[in-house]
Amino acid sequence: MSSPTLDRVLDAVFRVDGQFRIKFISDQGQRWLGQAGPAVLGANFFDLLHPTDAERLTHACAEKPDDFSCDLRMFRGDADCWVNLRAYRLAAVDQYVLCVIDISPWRTDDSAYRHAAEHDELTGLANRTYFKNAVEARLRSGGEVFSVALLDLDGFKKVNDTFGHSMGDAVLVETSRRLSRIVGGDDLLARLGGDEFVLLMVGKDAAMANAMVKSVLMAIARPYDTAPHNAYLGVSIGIAQFPIHGTDYSTLLKNADTAMYHSKNAGKNRVSIFAADDISVDFSIRAAIHNGIHEGEFYLEYQPQYDVQRRLVGVEALMRWTSRDFGRVAPDKFIPVVEDAGLMPFLGKWALRYACHQLKVFHQRMPDFVMSVNVSPVQFDADGFDRHVLDAIVETGVDPAKVVLEITESTLMRSQDRTERALATLRESGIRFSIDDFGTGFSSLAYLTRLPVSSIKIDKAFVRAIEEQRLTSATDKRLVTAMINLAHSIDLKVVAEGVETEAQFDFLRQSGCNLIQGYLLGKPMSAAAIGQLLDRHLEAAL
Repeated sequence: MSSPTLDRVLDAVFRVDGQFRIKFISDQGQRWLGQAGPAVLGANFFDLLHPTDAERLTHACAEKPDDFSCDLRMFRGDADCWVNLRAYRLAAVDQYVLCVIDISPWRTDDSAYRHAAEHDELTGLANRTYFKNAVEARLRSGGEVFSVALLDLDGFKKVNDTFGHSMGDAVLVETSRRLSRIVGGDDLLARLGGDEFVLLMVGKDAAMANAMVKSVLMAIARPYDTAPHNAYLGVSIGIAQFPIHGTDYSTLLKNADTAMYHSKNAGKNRVSIFAADDISVDFSIRAAIHNGIHEGEFYLEYQPQYDVQRRLVGVEALMRWTSRDFGRVAPDKFIPVVEDAGLMPFLGKWALRYACHQLKVFHQRMPDFVMSVNVSPVQFDADGFDRHVLDAIVETGVDPAKVVLEITESTLMRSQDRTERALATLRESGIRFSIDDFGTGFSSLAYLTRLPVSSIKIDKAFVRAIEEQRLTSATDKRLVTAMINLAHSIDLKVVAEGVETEAQFDFLRQSGCNLIQGYLLGKPMSAAAIGQLLDRHLEAAL
């Protein structure tokens, strides 16, 4: 235990029993303490600690009893010094080996060493160690609510790979500046490493944190002139709240990370709050998805779309799954798993073909009927996406002008050159495109005018706010009106989804919205039910 190698690396090595009574101290440790071995043996290790730091050791041992680490103060003669203590349990004899390194130079308040140890060299932000200590101090201080938000840049790898690491570093520095301008005085911003940043938001629950970090989306979406050609990035954010999403640092960070990946899987450039259902799904559910594909458990429902005169003009095809083992599973639960398992290109291709076959049937009643089909970001990124779409059109013989593919804003921004080529190829065949969830992502006029888009779909969050009694409700109404006017100024149609009340319908109609979709006019239903709706509309028109 008192080998020359250990004595060169460590300032002191102790062996203590289960009550922390000292059984052994290394020769170097005796010299460091300034006490001979016999004077220390038998004493309690806690007697060597600063009284206010004893709780640190107790807490660290209780949290990870087999091996733990903490920083605390030990007495050396009449003075105390900061040390890093690492403990390893000897289970067979119910003892601990305590390895001690003097870190006083790094813990001195005016020391450049401490600043270097606790801050990121590139951006100057707090680093992982500083952030962890700040969160743990907050946990020890009491029960005040706080939230942790994990931020991961979307598209940074491409900038790094294309323009080099020096340009990537410039983007990270600019990102830190943008984020620093948003962070409140009581909050803490840190860089964990790579393109990951993290926020500690004191006194904010998850809902308040969510409202705050929405401004981060817009800040990151602005062009980066630090990179050639004004690189565009996004950011996926996950939020976890103390204490409902975790009562220790590791759990909070892990759950914020889980929520962040939920944002990634949902299309990127968005904010997600942790929910227990977001935790990595059990392998049995993955197996059920594979079985469901094999057994034909996946199917489509169709939500009707009406014009403002309440005439039925089309539907949106929606994927559904009723599992033999789990019953009906909500799309927001199974689609991320399907994407993560690499099955979305297959299921997406099936859904498009099935929807086109059904559209052919609808056209027997109404030749101008339109079918909208969602395209997952994973599906869009798959090789040969445009070819698969054209194959479905040819196979079914449906009129391509009556097919609308709904694509999210973040999908359009992921690979602009490739996106433009794929969309142009499909547009030449007559297929139309709509931007889904408009207003929740980049909302850039540049891509609206450059890409072959025929319509935008206003996200239901804006529709829901139309008649809510909130301070921001008037602003939301102006935003909806502005979106509609913007779309019409460049010859785009506007679809509003999530319309549930007559007040929402009247406001949208008066604002010039073209198509309405929502529970007010019709829930998702079977193809047979849509056929009956068509029959009734045709009879009423006679």
